[in-house]
Amino acid sequence: MKRKNGRAFLLGIFSVMFVGAVCATTQGVLLSEYIAYYHLYSYQQGLMSSFQSAGSLAALFLAGVLAGRMEKSRVLVLTAVGIPIIFFLFGTRPLFALLLAGYGVYGILFGFMDSLGSSIMVDLYPEKSAFYVNLLHGIYGIGGLAGPVLLSLLAKAGLAWQQRLLAVGCLSLVAAVLYLRGEHALSGAGRAGARPAAEKKIRGGDIRAFVSEKGKRGLLICSFLYGAHQIGITTWITRYLSEYLKSPAYGAVALSVFWVTVAAARLVVPRLGLLPRQVIFAGHLIAGAAVLAGVLSGSGLVMLAMTGVSGFAEGTILPMTLDIACHWSMEKTSLGSSMVLIAHYAGFMAAPLLIGFLIARCSVAAGMLIPAVLSLAAAAVFRTQCWQTVRHTESGPPAGEQLEQL
Repeated sequence: MKRKNGRAFLLGIFSVMFVGAVCATTQGVLLSEYIAYYHLYSYQQGLMSSFQSAGSLAALFLAGVLAGRMEKSRVLVLTAVGIPIIFFLFGTRPLFALLLAGYGVYGILFGFMDSLGSSIMVDLYPEKSAFYVNLLHGIYGIGGLAGPVLLSLLAKAGLAWQQRLLAVGCLSLVAAVLYLRGEHALSGAGRAGARPAAEKKIRGGDIRAFVSEKGKRGLLICSFLYGAHQIGITTWITRYLSEYLKSPAYGAVALSVFWVTVAAARLVVPRLGLLPRQVIFAGHLIAGAAVLAGVLSGSGLVMLAMTGVSGFAEGTILPMTLDIACHWSMEKTSLGSSMVLIAHYAGFMAAPLLIGFLIARCSVAAGMLIPAVLSLAAAAVFRTQCWQTVRHTESGPPAGEQLEQL
């Protein structure tokens, strides 16, 4: 692939990843406006998140069905074009049922990006994939930080909530144009024989073979545990600091600190030249120890600092896990990425139930110990079941060389 074509496609896919993260923040930032306008009560207030999560999970199965039948970069055309359509619909203040359906479809579309984006990076840059997968997810982290800031600035400018959604739709339309331009450039590279070969179809036997191997099965267990750990932190850390530790000033910034350090890790750690298995094992171990230390300290300031340590330690775990899983099946890279993300999202769904039960029956501190335990358990599983398997498929590239390709 010519460097010019590569740059155009990377700009396009990075733009959609960034805007997708901005769009994902709207349901949280605008939740109060949604509640007021649609008169939402009780469980209804969490339905947008539930519909989006269900859509993301469905996307992983759909990606498997489409594998080998439709080129991955062209599946992502659906994501690039579909997101602005959805947010222009949101800007019309639709019926609540349509709002929910829209977030469900958004979950599917962005689920394609989450799964296939990492797979495409491995296809295009197999020798430097760890760097590019981390960069892709680092840009998602930056978008997640930029979204609330952008929406806040638009609110201060006097825009109503539906007008802010229209503005996000316009931003995503720009990203769609950039992606279509990059995908066209990639198609041109394909005609020149430089585009990756089409992926083979994923069959039931491929899935059974994947889960039958100890190292791969262990990586899925780690992905489940890490997903459960992460959702525990992101869901409960603000309430834990604000209410239980009586530190509302720290609670307000804790989640931002977590995502800032996650994004920083994804942009910095791949340039250090460390082996993926070392980064993943140390990330699980340090993140678990940091959260444990913060909870046991009983100090809001210490917990805030440990949240930042945890975010930086674990920031590269998911991108590097996706990279490894894709390398295990280079002819069907979306198999590995989909399997990892299914396990990851399963952890998302399971942990809140357990943590909520412990908080209700025991204490908030008992519930907050669960993310620490899950992360330490993931470190143990990775070291005992995955270490040797991952060792044979590491693709850690030299630190400074990758930037010359952009």
